[in-house]
Amino acid sequence: MTANAWVVKPGLLVAVAATVIVAVAAAGCSKNTSRTGTSSTTGATTSTVAPSATSTASSGPTGPSAAASARFVGHWQRHASTLDITPTTATLSAGLGMGPCSQGQAACSETDTLGVVSGDDTQLTLTVTAVSYGLNNGQTTSVNPSPGPSTAVGDSIQLVSQAPGLLKQTVLHGFPGWQSDLYWCGTGVSPTDQQQCGA
Repeated sequence: MTANAWVVKPGLLVAVAATVIVAVAAAGCSKNTSRTGTSSTTGATTSTVAPSATSTASSGPTGPSAAASARFVGHWQRHASTLDITPTTATLSAGLGMGPCSQGQAACSETDTLGVVSGDDTQLTLTVTAVSYGLNNGQTTSVNPSPGPSTAVGDSIQLVSQAPGLLKQTVLHGFPGWQSDLYWCGTGVSPTDQQQCGA
Protein backbone atom coordinates (compact mmCIF):
# COMPACT_ATOMS: atom_id res chain seq x y z
CA MET A 1 0.00 0.00 0.00
CA THR A 2 1.36 3.43 -0.85
CA ALA A 3 1.25 6.25 1.66
CA ASN A 4 0.32 9.72 0.48
CA ALA A 5 2.38 12.60 1.87
CA TRP A 6 0.96 16.06 2.23
CA VAL A 7 3.24 19.07 2.13
CA VAL A 8 1.94 22.01 4.12
CA LYS A 9 3.29 25.51 3.48
CA PRO A 10 4.73 27.14 6.64
CA GLY A 11 2.18 30.01 6.53
CA LEU A 12 -0.71 27.55 6.39
CA LEU A 13 0.77 25.52 9.23
CA VAL A 14 0.97 28.64 11.44
CA ALA A 15 -2.64 29.56 10.59
CA VAL A 16 -3.90 26.03 11.33
CA ALA A 17 -1.88 25.82 14.56
CA ALA A 18 -3.20 29.24 15.68
CA THR A 19 -6.77 28.13 14.94
CA VAL A 20 -6.26 24.93 16.94
CA ILE A 21 -4.80 26.87 19.89
CA VAL A 22 -7.75 29.29 19.88
CA ALA A 23 -10.21 26.38 19.65
CA VAL A 24 -8.54 24.55 22.54
CA ALA A 25 -8.41 27.72 24.63
CA ALA A 26 -12.09 28.41 23.91
CA ALA A 27 -12.97 24.85 24.82
CA GLY A 28 -11.10 25.27 28.10
CA CYS A 29 -13.38 28.20 28.97
CA SER A 30 -16.50 26.16 28.46
CA LYS A 31 -18.54 25.13 31.43
CA ASN A 32 -19.67 21.58 32.28
CA THR A 33 -23.45 21.89 32.28
CA SER A 34 -24.21 18.21 31.89
CA ARG A 35 -23.61 17.50 35.61
CA THR A 36 -22.40 14.01 34.76
CA GLY A 37 -19.01 14.58 36.37
CA THR A 38 -17.19 14.59 33.01
CA SER A 39 -15.55 17.77 31.88
CA SER A 40 -16.81 19.05 28.55
CA THR A 41 -13.28 20.17 27.68
CA THR A 42 -11.89 16.63 27.60
CA GLY A 43 -13.27 15.77 24.15
CA ALA A 44 -12.14 19.03 22.56
CA THR A 45 -8.66 18.87 24.03
CA THR A 46 -7.93 15.24 23.18
CA SER A 47 -9.50 15.23 19.74
CA THR A 48 -7.73 18.33 18.44
CA VAL A 49 -4.31 17.68 16.94
CA ALA A 50 -2.19 20.17 15.08
CA PRO A 51 -0.99 18.74 11.77
CA SER A 52 2.72 18.34 11.20
CA ALA A 53 4.48 19.50 8.06
CA THR A 54 4.25 15.95 6.73
CA SER A 55 1.23 13.75 7.43
CA THR A 56 0.19 10.32 6.26
CA ALA A 57 -3.31 9.63 5.00
CA SER A 58 -4.80 6.21 5.52
CA SER A 59 -8.17 4.58 5.33
CA GLY A 60 -9.39 3.64 8.75
CA PRO A 61 -11.98 1.24 10.04
CA THR A 62 -14.78 3.28 8.46
CA GLY A 63 -14.49 1.23 5.27
CA PRO A 64 -13.56 1.87 1.68
CA SER A 65 -12.33 5.37 0.95
CA ALA A 66 -10.33 5.17 -2.28
CA ALA A 67 -11.45 6.59 -5.61
CA ALA A 68 -11.83 4.90 -8.99
CA SER A 69 -9.81 6.22 -11.92
CA ALA A 70 -11.84 7.88 -14.69
CA ARG A 71 -10.94 4.87 -16.86
CA PHE A 72 -13.29 2.72 -14.73
CA VAL A 73 -16.12 5.19 -14.04
CA GLY A 74 -19.19 4.55 -16.19
CA HIS A 75 -21.69 1.93 -17.34
CA TRP A 76 -20.41 -1.60 -18.10
CA GLN A 77 -22.31 -4.68 -19.23
CA ARG A 78 -22.03 -8.36 -19.94
CA HIS A 79 -24.66 -10.95 -20.92
CA ALA A 80 -27.47 -10.40 -18.35
CA SER A 81 -25.58 -8.08 -15.98
CA THR A 82 -24.67 -4.41 -15.60
CA LEU A 83 -22.00 -2.68 -13.55
CA ASP A 84 -22.25 1.05 -12.87
CA ILE A 85 -19.12 2.55 -11.34
CA THR A 86 -18.85 6.00 -9.72
CA PRO A 87 -15.63 7.37 -8.21
CA THR A 88 -16.38 5.78 -4.80
CA THR A 89 -19.05 3.09 -5.29
CA ALA A 90 -20.36 0.58 -7.80
CA THR A 91 -23.67 -1.19 -8.37
CA LEU A 92 -23.66 -4.65 -9.92
CA SER A 93 -27.04 -5.92 -11.14
CA ALA A 94 -27.38 -9.49 -12.37
CA GLY A 95 -30.32 -11.41 -13.81
CA LEU A 96 -30.56 -14.82 -12.15
CA GLY A 97 -32.53 -16.83 -14.72
CA MET A 98 -36.22 -16.67 -15.46
CA GLY A 99 -37.23 -20.34 -14.98
CA PRO A 100 -37.36 -20.61 -11.17
CA CYS A 101 -38.02 -16.86 -10.88
CA SER A 102 -41.23 -16.99 -12.92
CA GLN A 103 -42.45 -19.83 -10.70
CA GLY A 104 -41.75 -17.77 -7.56
CA GLN A 105 -39.17 -20.29 -6.31
CA ALA A 106 -36.07 -18.10 -6.57
CA ALA A 107 -34.89 -14.52 -6.82
CA CYS A 108 -35.13 -12.94 -10.27
CA SER A 109 -32.21 -10.57 -9.82
CA GLU A 110 -29.36 -9.71 -7.49
CA THR A 111 -28.08 -6.19 -6.86
CA ASP A 112 -24.75 -5.75 -5.09
CA THR A 113 -23.56 -2.41 -3.78
CA LEU A 114 -19.77 -2.21 -3.68
CA GLY A 115 -17.26 0.27 -2.30
CA VAL A 116 -13.99 1.21 -3.97
CA VAL A 117 -11.15 -0.16 -1.84
CA SER A 118 -8.11 0.60 -4.00
CA GLY A 119 -7.17 1.33 -7.55
CA ASP A 120 -5.15 3.21 -10.11
CA ASP A 121 -5.30 3.66 -13.90
CA THR A 122 -4.91 -0.09 -14.55
CA GLN A 123 -6.84 -1.87 -11.78
CA LEU A 124 -9.72 -1.35 -9.35
CA THR A 125 -10.64 -3.40 -6.28
CA LEU A 126 -14.28 -3.39 -5.08
CA THR A 127 -15.80 -4.91 -1.94
CA VAL A 128 -19.48 -5.72 -1.39
CA THR A 129 -21.16 -3.46 1.19
CA ALA A 130 -24.80 -4.57 0.64
CA VAL A 131 -26.74 -7.26 -1.27
CA SER A 132 -30.41 -7.32 -2.27
CA TYR A 133 -32.55 -9.69 -4.33
CA GLY A 134 -35.44 -8.83 -6.63
CA LEU A 135 -38.43 -11.16 -6.38
CA ASN A 136 -41.12 -12.20 -8.86
CA ASN A 137 -43.72 -9.96 -7.15
CA GLY A 138 -41.55 -6.83 -7.55
CA GLN A 139 -40.41 -6.71 -3.94
CA THR A 140 -36.79 -6.80 -2.79
CA THR A 141 -35.21 -8.62 0.12
CA SER A 142 -31.74 -8.83 1.67
CA VAL A 143 -32.10 -12.61 2.11
CA ASN A 144 -31.59 -14.87 -0.90
CA PRO A 145 -34.67 -17.13 -1.17
CA SER A 146 -32.67 -19.61 -3.28
CA PRO A 147 -30.84 -22.42 -1.52
CA GLY A 148 -27.06 -22.58 -1.50
CA PRO A 149 -24.27 -20.07 -1.05
CA SER A 150 -24.80 -16.47 -2.09
CA THR A 151 -22.92 -13.21 -2.37
CA ALA A 152 -22.19 -11.62 1.02
CA VAL A 153 -20.91 -8.36 2.45
CA GLY A 154 -17.11 -8.50 2.28
CA ASP A 155 -16.90 -10.43 -1.00
CA SER A 156 -14.49 -8.70 -3.37
CA ILE A 157 -13.47 -8.45 -7.01
CA GLN A 158 -10.67 -6.84 -8.94
CA LEU A 159 -11.17 -5.20 -12.34
CA VAL A 160 -8.20 -4.80 -14.68
CA SER A 161 -8.32 -2.60 -17.78
CA GLN A 162 -7.54 -4.75 -20.83
CA ALA A 163 -8.26 -2.35 -23.71
CA PRO A 164 -10.50 0.68 -24.31
CA GLY A 165 -13.99 -0.30 -23.12
CA LEU A 166 -12.90 -3.73 -21.82
CA LEU A 167 -12.39 -4.79 -18.18
CA LYS A 168 -11.38 -8.23 -16.91
CA GLN A 169 -12.96 -9.23 -13.58
CA THR A 170 -11.25 -11.59 -11.15
CA VAL A 171 -12.97 -12.79 -7.96
CA LEU A 172 -10.68 -12.17 -4.99
CA HIS A 173 -13.03 -13.43 -2.27
CA GLY A 174 -16.50 -14.97 -2.24
CA PHE A 175 -18.96 -14.40 -5.09
CA PRO A 176 -20.08 -18.05 -5.19
CA GLY A 177 -21.51 -19.01 -8.54
CA TRP A 178 -19.48 -16.42 -10.46
CA GLN A 179 -16.74 -17.69 -12.72
CA SER A 180 -13.40 -16.25 -11.68
CA ASP A 181 -12.39 -14.49 -14.88
CA LEU A 182 -15.02 -12.72 -16.96
CA TYR A 183 -15.17 -9.51 -18.98
CA TRP A 184 -17.20 -6.28 -18.85
CA CYS A 185 -17.77 -4.10 -21.93
CA GLY A 186 -18.22 -0.34 -21.90
CA THR A 187 -18.04 2.71 -24.15
CA GLY A 188 -15.39 2.40 -26.84
CA VAL A 189 -15.11 -1.41 -26.84
CA SER A 190 -14.05 -2.88 -30.19
CA PRO A 191 -16.39 -5.37 -31.94
CA THR A 192 -13.79 -8.11 -31.41
CA ASP A 193 -13.46 -7.38 -27.66
CA GLN A 194 -17.23 -7.12 -27.27
CA GLN A 195 -17.52 -10.85 -28.01
CA GLN A 196 -15.72 -11.55 -24.71
CA CYS A 197 -18.60 -9.97 -22.76
CA GLY A 198 -21.20 -12.44 -23.96
CA ALA A 199 -23.45 -9.60 -25.07
